[in-house]
Amino acid sequence: MIQSQEGSRRLMKLHEFEGKKLISSYNIPVPNGTVISSLSDLHKAEGEVVKAQLLTVKSRGKLGAVKVLGNSSEAKKEVERILNKKFLEEEAELVLIEEKVNVKKEYYLGILYDTEKRMPVIVFSKQGGIDIEELAMKKPDEILKMHVDFSENLKKNEIKKKFNISDEVAEIILNAWNCFLKEDLKLLEMNPLAETESGYKAIDVSIEIDDDAAFRHKERSYQRKQTLTEREKKVKEIDKSDYRGTVKYMDLDGDIGFLAAGGGGSITCMDALLNAGGNPANYTEYSGNPSEEKVYHLTKQILSKPLNGLWIVGAIANFTRMDTTMQGVIKALAEEKPKFPIIVRRSGPFEKEGIEILKNASKEHNLDMTIYGKEMPMTKSAEILVEKVKKYKKRE
Repeated sequence: MIQSQEGSRRLMKLHEFEGKKLISSYNIPVPNGTVISSLSDLHKAEGEVVKAQLLTVKSRGKLGAVKVLGNSSEAKKEVERILNKKFLEEEAELVLIEEKVNVKKEYYLGILYDTEKRMPVIVFSKQGGIDIEELAMKKPDEILKMHVDFSENLKKNEIKKKFNISDEVAEIILNAWNCFLKEDLKLLEMNPLAETESGYKAIDVSIEIDDDAAFRHKERSYQRKQTLTEREKKVKEIDKSDYRGTVKYMDLDGDIGFLAAGGGGSITCMDALLNAGGNPANYTEYSGNPSEEKVYHLTKQILSKPLNGLWIVGAIANFTRMDTTMQGVIKALAEEKPKFPIIVRRSGPFEKEGIEILKNASKEHNLDMTIYGKEMPMTKSAEILVEKVKKYKKRE
């Protein structure tokens, strides 16, 4: 959700309805829908599904920003509740009303850039509709990956054979790949891609555009309104200055620093922290295997606020290296030397090396750090942190 400015590296996240309009131009079916920006426009819309159009919030359903109603009249009443309401500090200025489709089976499809291998990867699963991070943790064998060189002329039969799918699904994946390639995307995600009674449809869509390629797409005119804090502006500059991976940051009013892996699991963790009685100082995530320096600068921004605790959390990463990213975190902690409790719950590539880096640095810099791997539920680690924060505040 970054405004276009010439000469700097940016990502622009599209609203769901914008993403659906884009992929439908590549012959990928989507549900019929209408976007509402004012209650006076309600007469234009028909449908039973109401979705707040949000750019910074994931897992909208858990926040009550997506509702499936019995009929169009109920949906219109729900729009009155959602329109202009704030969800995690983002106001729903637009609402999408869609038709309800009867889903027979759900798939997951994602295309993103693997910064470690420096090439795109198609990620596919025959289980969709749930957090891909959760699926990766519980059933890693259900997630299939196909790296594709930009110079390759990808064929439908290759996709069909790789993922053991029907012609129709393979055609959709090929169309999605062509969209990713021709539109200069950094992320294209359909979750779920659903089999319905009338064929396949992308029920929910997430798209991020490499806006540095805007000169090749003069027809684009996505407009964004931004009111950013100084820290939020600094993190955006951090993201622009280093193409490796993606970092995101949103200021909140609490006293517990929150540094999460990207994906829907981050919202689950935020919910867990709130349910445990914690008060987050920020919503922050990183993904796509960012560099050590990028994570270092992100962590420095988190630590620049008055904190009573820090939670470094995430499910099993697919691409992000634990050793590289944790080295960036430790570099910032070594400079700041906080006395408050720190809970780490991470897992993924080079996990053993990452944990060793954390343990050594914790001793060297006398940090109050507790480190967990995948054996510790993320939600339980939130409860442990909140209890430690309470004790720390009493001591202080």
